[in-house]
Amino acid sequence: MLCDTSPRLRPGARNRRKAVSAHLGPSFELGLTLSFPRTNVYVDGFNFYYAAFRGKRPRAARLKWLNMAEFTRLVLPRHDVRLVRYFTATVKPVEWDPHQHLRQGAYLRALSSLPEVSVHTGSFTRWKVRRPLVDPPSEGPRTALVWDTKEKGSDVNLATDLLLDAFEDRYETAIVISDDSDLLEPVRMVRERLGKRVGVVRVRTDRGSVFRGKVDLLVEARAWHFERAQLPDDVPLPTGGTVSRPTSWR
Repeated sequence: MLCDTSPRLRPGARNRRKAVSAHLGPSFELGLTLSFPRTNVYVDGFNFYYAAFRGKRPRAARLKWLNMAEFTRLVLPRHDVRLVRYFTATVKPVEWDPHQHLRQGAYLRALSSLPEVSVHTGSFTRWKVRRPLVDPPSEGPRTALVWDTKEKGSDVNLATDLLLDAFEDRYETAIVISDDSDLLEPVRMVRERLGKRVGVVRVRTDRGSVFRGKVDLLVEARAWHFERAQLPDDVPLPTGGTVSRPTSWR
């Protein structure tokens, strides 16, 4: 008689079991014991947002209400995702989008309610700067006054936690969700100096990745990963009350 010795997955991981079963076939369901690598995920929030929702093929706004813990479990079915670190910067209202800070605030509160997710915030600054026109007129001004914006702290915070967690043996595999070349050096150090495996999840797949050939695995996020990893419209908060999906994301 076969005994069920399959791994006991934490609550919320049923989709991961289904995904693994699809990869490995009947032997998994019949009781094959599997050991998944302890995995932490490091998300560059702005890089992820622009790749997923502002690229050449942006996804629907309703998919922005994303359960990042469930998303990573679906994308990485053969990994035991212990922690998702989400790095971003708090935005401010601007003339062309006076409610963006409210939408972001609601989403960050929803993410923070998930026990596997840790939200890390930097700052977002903007200032006026004069830039040359691409096609200036033959007469008149050849420059224009524009807003220049800069995110401060997210990439440094991500690199710091990626290295510190490796040093403290908090993971066997690190997964980075970003395509920022500034992270190439900390990724190299984690692999070569600290002996950890590092992978990258690609969200924008219409161009090459700066990490190709420089990490242990590259994984592509698919449309169904976004569809199946949505938060409920009203997310209960640990402190009481709920936070709701923004109207424009419905």
